[in-house]
Amino acid sequence: MARVSTVERGRGPIDVAGTLAWLGDRTVRDIDTWDGTTYTRTARLGRSVGRISLTANGKTGVEISAWNATALKRATPRVRHLLGLDDDPRPWLELLGKDPVLGPRVTSRPGLRMPGSWDAWEMCARAVLGQLVSVAAARTLTARLAERHGEHLPDGGLVFPDAATVAEGDLDGLGLPNARRDALRAIAELVATGGVDLSPGADPEAAQAALVALKGIGPWTAMYVRMRAIRDLDAFPASDLGVLIALADADGRRPTERESRLRGEAWAPYRGVATMHLWSP
Repeated sequence: MARVSTVERGRGPIDVAGTLAWLGDRTVRDIDTWDGTTYTRTARLGRSVGRISLTANGKTGVEISAWNATALKRATPRVRHLLGLDDDPRPWLELLGKDPVLGPRVTSRPGLRMPGSWDAWEMCARAVLGQLVSVAAARTLTARLAERHGEHLPDGGLVFPDAATVAEGDLDGLGLPNARRDALRAIAELVATGGVDLSPGADPEAAQAALVALKGIGPWTAMYVRMRAIRDLDAFPASDLGVLIALADADGRRPTERESRLRGEAWAPYRGVATMHLWSP
C-alpha cells in the first residue's frame, strides 16, 4: 500500500532538523530510527500499526509520512506535540535572550525547541529506565523491555508495550536493579489505572506529586516526565548534572541544587526551554 504524507508547519524560528537529530540520539532498536535526515518510529494508531516518518521541510516545517490517510490524521497532533510546532517562541526569545548565561546560546540557536513525546506512557518508562545510567544504557534497557513485552511487527519492528502489559508482565532478567524494576512496575500501574493525567495541558504540579509519591520515582524523573510527556515549558530539573555543569562559574565551581533553582527563577515561565539550551553543546 502506498504511503501518504503531509507537511505541517510551526511558528518560526524553529529548528525541526535539530529536534529530529536530538530524538535520533535517543532511538531504541526496532522502535525508532534516525538516518541523519529522517526520524522513523513504529506506532499503533487506533486498530492499525505501522511506521511514521518525519523529515524537516524548509525552515519551519516537517513532512509526516504514514501508512494510510487515517493513520496520518491521527499522527499529526502527536507530531505537533513532539516537535513543539504550536509554540510561540517570541516571549522566551525575548526573556532568555537577555540572560547573561543563556543569551549567547539563544542567539546561536533561536530555533531550539523543547521536545515533547510521542506517547506519555512510553516517555515515563524511558525516564525510569534512564535513571542513573547513560543514554546508551537507557536505550539498551528500553530495547530489552520492548523485545519482551512489545508488539512484534512482520518487518521486524516493535511497538512499545502499553502500561497495562508492563504492569502485569515479567520484569526480571532485564538488567534492572530491583528498586528500578519495582519503580517501573509502580509507574506502569499508575498510568494503566488512570492515576495520573499526563496529557498535553494537564496540571504539571499534580502530575509531579502523583509520580514522586511512588517509591523509587524521584524529583528528576518526575520533572523529566513533566518536560517531555506533558511538555511543561516551565519544568526545571535543578539538580540535573548537565544543568549544574552548564551553570558552573569561571573557576569551574558548580552551583548547589538550591543555587541552581534560585538561578532558574529568572527564566520562568520558560525554564524547560532554558534547560534545553543548557543541555545543548
